[in-house]
Amino acid sequence: MTLTKDKVKSLFDKNYTKQNDISKRFDNIGKICDDFSKLDIADIYIKEFGPLIDGLLGQNGSGNREHMKETINLIDELWFLIGGFDGKKIQAKYRIISSSRGSKENYSENEDYSTSGQSLWANSNFVTNNYPHQIAKFLQDIASNKSFEEAILNSKIVLTWRTTSYLGNDENNFFEASKERLKKRFPPKFLWMWAKKDEVIHPISLMAFRNFLNSEYGQSILTEVDKNYTPESITNMSFDDFKVAWKNISDKISGDLVEDFEQKKDEEKWNIINEISLLISQICIEETDIKNISDLLQTGNKAVILWGPPGTGKTYESEQVVKELLEIDQDENIEDYLFSKNKINLSTNDKGYYEIIQFHPNYTYQDFIGGIAPSLGNKIKSDTISYELREGIFKRFCDKAKQNKNQQFIFIIDEINRAELSAVFGELLYALEYRDKSINLPYFDEFSIPSNVYIIGTMNNVDKSLVTFDLALRRRFGFFKLMPKLEVINEVLSELVEDKSLENYYNKCINLNKAIETKLELGKDYQIGQAYFLKIKDFLEQKKSDQIISSFELEKLWVYNIEPLLEEYLGMGMEDENIQAKLNNLQKEFVEN
Repeated sequence: MTLTKDKVKSLFDKNYTKQNDISKRFDNIGKICDDFSKLDIADIYIKEFGPLIDGLLGQNGSGNREHMKETINLIDELWFLIGGFDGKKIQAKYRIISSSRGSKENYSENEDYSTSGQSLWANSNFVTNNYPHQIAKFLQDIASNKSFEEAILNSKIVLTWRTTSYLGNDENNFFEASKERLKKRFPPKFLWMWAKKDEVIHPISLMAFRNFLNSEYGQSILTEVDKNYTPESITNMSFDDFKVAWKNISDKISGDLVEDFEQKKDEEKWNIINEISLLISQICIEETDIKNISDLLQTGNKAVILWGPPGTGKTYESEQVVKELLEIDQDENIEDYLFSKNKINLSTNDKGYYEIIQFHPNYTYQDFIGGIAPSLGNKIKSDTISYELREGIFKRFCDKAKQNKNQQFIFIIDEINRAELSAVFGELLYALEYRDKSINLPYFDEFSIPSNVYIIGTMNNVDKSLVTFDLALRRRFGFFKLMPKLEVINEVLSELVEDKSLENYYNKCINLNKAIETKLELGKDYQIGQAYFLKIKDFLEQKKSDQIISSFELEKLWVYNIEPLLEEYLGMGMEDENIQAKLNNLQKEFVEN
């Protein structure tokens, strides 16, 4: 589901924003910007500390951070504000600078400033070149409406470069080149938005900003303000032009979402702008799939099926939805909310619980709902068998949910289409559709599925040998398709693999999926998910950085993981000589460096 004006307005009217990691960061950014704007800046700081372009660049960034920390206590706030640092690691979703990987050509005059980049190093986050007093001075100048040129001249903030050799060693040349690039970059725009947070929309990261611009609602806003505006033109717009454009865009958004916005008092306007900014940050910074799945569960079907090619992270996404619905903090262990670990006493938290099971061909109604089951008791070697009435996992789960109406309960069924669904669900077809209404079960008293129970099933859409949903069961579920997210490869492997080698591997993965769709003529639904390509980690040294992915590792990945999957896809087609020749060519292209 795309982000439309109606959806944003509906979420805003319902006070959708939640207290979570994003809202905490939102509040902290506001506090830091306020602190920096009040910082007393002595000229000696500018003269003594930099920017020192020879010592704060390249791979020395982390070491210099410790030196700076001794000098200025605000360095941790700077890392939090600009570097996307959350106290443990750098979070790509919180970064405010895009730093593309690759060669010198990436830094040419034609550089695409809207690219996200994948590097998560500290020195790609606009931090290691700039001290807190420089950022503070820039904030103060732009808050007082000084021009970009004057603010840059006074603060001497510079863009982060992986090496100064691209610009030469001349300091004046460095500053001039950096200044020209900063005119179009996001960090100065970000700092201006937060310096003017009482007047304009202020998302908390580059990801939130870009995702909003590229949404259906964002693009419609741009064309309504100016028919020549596009997400790319706004992203690449020079700083002074951006200030005018973004003020107009912010006013249009506020007017869309709040009736008579212009007639509100200043304090009311500030609160509205702040609420809109937090809402945009929350719905645009996280992975869109997670937000949309949560929205489907809460506002539509309380049962949803995540389906798509193998390896697309369906089980992972299910657990992320659990975190979203239960508002589990980033530093919390999700297993602390596992129902089977807490089923005796559910008073340990006021949020709720989840359970995860996996269906298989032998999974039965008795396992799921309950029934008469054999029991050997303690006499393992006894010749006699007794029988007892046992409750299934789903019945126990629903009964506890009914007793704890203020909590949310999420039940995950992995590989849901591997069992004979009609037999396993039995009478639950009615209860799935009509929550809190009782039905009669063969061996138990009245049973119902409470309204605070959500069901998430996962299934591979290409698994044709297994039972599929019949129409009666299908209409009880909403279906959400998950396709490969290959960009995850860069994020996960960036600390292990050397830049060029990672770029080469990433391109191989993209090209293989294209070949599966076109050369093998299987279509998009048979592409390979990111989890399969990430298995390359099994063949790399886990404690070594800047490794090269050689043809040896690529061949092992192909033989042990990719080829068996493709053979399963092709089935009887493997006997075709033309298909075999195509597979051999694909293997050669994938394995050879």
